[in-house]
Amino acid sequence: MKKLTNNFMFKYAILLTGVFVLSSCGANKKESEEQEKAMLDSLARPENVSVVSAIAKVEPESGLIDLSSSVAGNVVSIKKSEGDTVKKGEVILLLDAEDELLSGDVIRREMVTQRSQAAAEEASVKQFIAELEEKERDLLTSERLALTGAETRQNVAEKKKERDVILANLQSARNKAKASRSQILTLQTQLRQSQVISDNKTIKAQQDGIITRMDAKPGASIQAFESFATLAPKGKLVLHGEIDEMFSGRVALGQAVTIRYIGVKDTIGQGRVTYLSPVLSDKSILYESTAEAQDRRVREFKVEFDSAVPLLINHKVECSIHVNPGIT
Repeated sequence: MKKLTNNFMFKYAILLTGVFVLSSCGANKKESEEQEKAMLDSLARPENVSVVSAIAKVEPESGLIDLSSSVAGNVVSIKKSEGDTVKKGEVILLLDAEDELLSGDVIRREMVTQRSQAAAEEASVKQFIAELEEKERDLLTSERLALTGAETRQNVAEKKKERDVILANLQSARNKAKASRSQILTLQTQLRQSQVISDNKTIKAQQDGIITRMDAKPGASIQAFESFATLAPKGKLVLHGEIDEMFSGRVALGQAVTIRYIGVKDTIGQGRVTYLSPVLSDKSILYESTAEAQDRRVREFKVEFDSAVPLLINHKVECSIHVNPGIT
């Protein structure tokens, strides 16, 4: 009986010890989780962060250029497609300029007619000037003769009337010649405007680069100043990214950047922060549609590569900016 009692007490003691151990382990685990949470909360404070992660896109250093036309029109020919290399001055596409060409032809014909008319009126002016000079000399002679009685006052009066008629005709001819010259200037202005519009319907590259997007289609119309293509200017590539506003004050020029593919731990390159926007922006540069963007404020930055990396224009990557290497 005593032996049974001792066995019972021994098993009871073991049970109590197990409960105590489990209780102690649970308490230690909870305490550890609380300490870890406190540590993470501390690290989440901007001043305690050592690395800031951001998404960036590969772009030319001067950025991508949206191509547009200053005039509306129908596309008649596309000379360059997406992925093509272009040189400054090369034609990218042509818009229908038939109306402008016809208008130019009409204006040129009107100018020929107007110049002929202006030349005839200038000749009339010269003729009336000669007649006026002759009539002035004749009148002067008659006035002198009238003083001696050798010429009647009636003849002098008639010659004055003739002189006045010639003078009026001369003034009329001068006015017509002036109007013709003014009309020629107007036609020249119209011709230049028509030529400018016609020239603007030939869309040319303003600098060397690569066409990264071409939305225009033959036969389709484009509106004035509406982007129909994108040009990546020739030059070195950089990363153009955005930092969340919470950590925007921690990033500085010259800080080291580790570059990785999004969702991949392997490093594909290194770089340095070379540009920081002086203001926060509400509009994301990294989304192809407004529905994809989030309502947030960010600070734009640029990173130059330390060495060549196997990335293409518009490639998205993850940047780890080492804002405080001393914190681990």
